Amino acid sequence: MSASTSFEIPPPDPRLFELLGDEGFGDELFNERQHRSCAYVEIYVVQLAVRLITELGLASALEQPRTVHELARAQGFVDAFRAPLAWLLALLADAGVLEVGEETGNGTDAAAPTYRLAAPLPAVDPDAVRAAALEVDPSYAATYALLDRAAEAYARIARGEDNAEHALFQNVSLWIGYFNNANGYYAINNRVAAAAAAPCVGDGARVLEIGAGLGSATEALLERLGLRASAIASYRATEPVAFFRRRAERTLRARFPELALQADALDLERPWGEQGVAPGSYDLVWGVNVFHLARRLDDVLAEARTALAPGGALVVGEGMRPRPHAPVAAEMPFQLLAAYVGVETGPERSQPGFLTAAQWRAALERTGFAEVTLVPDVERMNAIRPGFYAAGVRGRRV
Repeated sequence: MSASTSFEIPPPDPRLFELLGDEGFGDELFNERQHRSCAYVEIYVVQLAVRLITELGLASALEQPRTVHELARAQGFVDAFRAPLAWLLALLADAGVLEVGEETGNGTDAAAPTYRLAAPLPAVDPDAVRAAALEVDPSYAATYALLDRAAEAYARIARGEDNAEHALFQNVSLWIGYFNNANGYYAINNRVAAAAAAPCVGDGARVLEIGAGLGSATEALLERLGLRASAIASYRATEPVAFFRRRAERTLRARFPELALQADALDLERPWGEQGVAPGSYDLVWGVNVFHLARRLDDVLAEARTALAPGGALVVGEGMRPRPHAPVAAEMPFQLLAAYVGVETGPERSQPGFLTAAQWRAALERTGFAEVTLVPDVERMNAIRPGFYAAGVRGRRV
């Protein structure tokens, strides 16, 4: 991905659409417009990152190889900014703006990667990118609004003048707009996950949704089911944030008055049995872009498996990182949040946030799920064109 202001976007490989068509996805979701719109987001975030290098006062320091620790220490950045700074530099290295080297010194920076400018910072024009993108799909406005808010907050948070929760959540309307099926960028996540979950909902199904947020994933699943939604015996939508939960409940009850809906809180980190989730009591457990927030992922997946009846399914709807440690544009706001970066990592989970398809497959198999499949098959898609794709990871309890 180039940081230049040339907005030429290569056309998608037609084999991607052939694969998606074979898996039952029509062109109403994956199409040329969606391809271009997502590419514009990637260009935009790289350009914001280039501009942030100047705003953070890092341009001159990056004329020589520097580690994240060295840069943060020299600029007096707060400790909480180390993770977003590391992500920012990795993103620009991936874009070819920075060169990566290996630090072989001692102490804190031993074996840490170094970064330096590959050339003078390129000229950027994010406003022009946003304008061009919104001509292609105006529904992405909510995505650009959230990215802009995050970019405005980076320097203040780096210097300890603000905190991420205040900077990003003081305007709740940003999140209402972003986590919404009217936002073409986020709707892909919900609709792909719904396509993976819908076959698991039979007559009399008992459904548990984790991290329902504002209810947009719930809406996507019920819309996908159509008349079959009336056969659901019970639907428990859980969300720990009271404002989001109350708003979701109002919306869902108004749209789906026949649904046997229960809306309450569930802390996925605490034992689920203590929160009213009896073993074997659900036929489908699912959630969209929530399981990657688990501090101890295997423990949470094990809780989900315990909650399922034999033959029941877990569906994890997630953005799929194209390779370990690859930075992706969608992360920009979330890198500032402790809940996103403060997870346990190790050999099986090499970075916070989004996982690769292979990591998700291994995680479900490791925690006892069988018949683990990816909908769509993003491993095959990555072989055609590496990228950040939405998918549902589905596994069954046998």
